[in-house]
Amino acid sequence: MSTLFVNGTLHSTADPYATAMLVDSGSVTWVGAEDTAASMRARSGADWQVVDLDGALVVPAFVDSLVLPTSPVHHPAHDAGPITTADTAGAAGVFLSVTSGASGARAVHYRAVDADEATGTADDLAALVSADTVAGLSAVVGPGGLDAAAVVQLTSTATAAGIQVYLLPRDPDALAAVISAVRSTAEAQGTAALGMVRHRLSWNGPVEQDAIQTLAENSLSFTAVPDADGALTAPIASLLSNAVPVSFGSGTHAPDPWSAIRASLEHADPDQRISARSGFTAATKAGLRALPMSIGAGFSMAGRIAPSSPATFGIWAADALSVQAPDGRVAAWSTDTRAGTPLLPVLEEGTAAPECLATLVDGTEVYRSPSWT
Repeated sequence: MSTLFVNGTLHSTADPYATAMLVDSGSVTWVGAEDTAASMRARSGADWQVVDLDGALVVPAFVDSLVLPTSPVHHPAHDAGPITTADTAGAAGVFLSVTSGASGARAVHYRAVDADEATGTADDLAALVSADTVAGLSAVVGPGGLDAAAVVQLTSTATAAGIQVYLLPRDPDALAAVISAVRSTAEAQGTAALGMVRHRLSWNGPVEQDAIQTLAENSLSFTAVPDADGALTAPIASLLSNAVPVSFGSGTHAPDPWSAIRASLEHADPDQRISARSGFTAATKAGLRALPMSIGAGFSMAGRIAPSSPATFGIWAADALSVQAPDGRVAAWSTDTRAGTPLLPVLEEGTAAPECLATLVDGTEVYRSPSWT
């Protein structure tokens, strides 16, 4: 049965003014205006289910780009179960969790490696990622994880084998070791080889400009995980301005993508603040684009609301919607829809956090708030 969603605000680049959407067989088949939806329904004569959004906002579902186990070094043999339950993820509007060392519902799993495994041959590494559910390898670098020599060998061997590695430095020295390993691999194998595998790096702290340039030249993506206070300290704006893709993860905390977007708007360094629109991209599409090509192809149409895309979205109650810029010294927000930019919730300090009313994945409801009837 087709479902027609009406009386809402759709975050759709296909139609920034859309207030209605038709979903059929797990896909979005149409987005547009309310009056057009009424005419379509009358002409079709079909028994469409109609959902009144009552002014709610519909946005592409979020991607949690890094869910970490609670122990510093984790091995799949020690799995105690999923890190993120479907209910917890759904309540945060998350449809895909990218996990390091543990897998759960709707998850992309990176196989955690220890020091002995990291120094294996290309065949050894390939055996670790042979399962269909494994996207690549993840490695803690620094205390409790790989030392500088091991991360060099892992990065080099994995690049030659075409295996993506998710590098998780634990301190500034470990970050320096990761950057050094990338440079060593680029010198030995060329930037094109690194561009084919697109390794990943997660870090929330200062990054020198020459290190940012190394990430950009060698096609690494960057995942920022807010700290325990919800703050981002990584140079988000500098990374993006140097063409380093940025996504957001929750780490060991409960997923809260809107909080991460707010943190990017309110970065302690004014020069590192980004717009809500850029933050929203980091919380959605950027996480899909960072996946290995073999895995990411399965999500290539997700992360947007447009005809032919999967009906994978969140329905949110928000006090106010706007187009928000990151700089408080200028007019930072606007409710004028004539700009043609899809609206997002106002995320300024003191405003209530958006509430997830429902999350749908491929047209199937995976979460519904008790408050939404």
